Formats: sequence, C-alpha cells, structure tokens
Amino acid sequence: MRSRCWTALSCRRLGQAALAALWLVACKAPPPADDVAGLYRHEGATAATLAVRQEAGQYVVRLEGGGSSTASAATPADCMIEARGDLDGAILRARFGPVETDTFSYGADQAGREGRTVEVVFEPGAAEVVEADTLGYCGWGAEFTGRYRHVVNE
Repeated sequence: MRSRCWTALSCRRLGQAALAALWLVACKAPPPADDVAGLYRHEGATAATLAVRQEAGQYVVRLEGGGSSTASAATPADCMIEARGDLDGAILRARFGPVETDTFSYGADQAGREGRTVEVVFEPGAAEVVEADTLGYCGWGAEFTGRYRHVVNE
C-alpha cells in the first residue's frame, strides 16, 4: 500500500535527492534543533564524515573526505568543507566559509566571491546531504552527497 506522500510526490519526475528532501519535509516532523548536532558517517561507498555544531546562533557544517572507499589509488585526496547557515525546519542551508589546513587554503574573500553552498536535510538519527557545491573546490571525483548515519553527539 502506498502512503499519501507517495502519490503526492511522483518519483518518476524527481531526482533521488529532491525526492528525499521532499519526503522528509512533507512526511516527517523535523528533528528538534538540539538533535541535529553531532558526528555522522556516510552510509555508502563514500568515505566521508559530516560534523554539525551550533555556534553563535547558526550551525556550522564540516564535511571531510569525499573519496570512494573502493577506488584505491584513484581516490581523490581528502577534501574539507566548512560552511555556516541556518536551520529551517529539517533543512540546513549553509555557505562555504574559509578553511585553512597544512595542505589546503580557502580564504574568506574567495568564499564570498564564489558563494558555494551545501544543503543538508535531517531526520532522527540521520542526515541527507542533497547538495554540496564542490566542482572546482575538491579534487575531481570527490563526492559528499548521500545519506549519513548519526554516530556521536557533540
């Protein structure tokens, strides 16, 4: 038996990410804001983590990794994204900010010019990264979209 949400949202016309976001918004209550903070691990073949914390009235999202755990030597080098944004129900939209590591530098001026974003949809115990604007930011083949399982509270 199909739910009322299935008939309202035809998966034939929507991409997987859009369907996941709409399903969560239309069919599930958003998790309380306190429940989205923590560490998440990608559920698929992508070796990636998602860390979420509250800071100064906004949420800070940190994505690390992005390579395929099955690609061995062809895996792109690890990528790191740090973005800030607001939680609207179950959806967090955040803009990339500056990142400084030993091997990577992405300044505030460049972040402001490029306006890259990440979008995450939360549900109890999980998160779905539906968009991460990494083309030209991370190495070729790096990927962060997909479902993440909550593993630790921060």
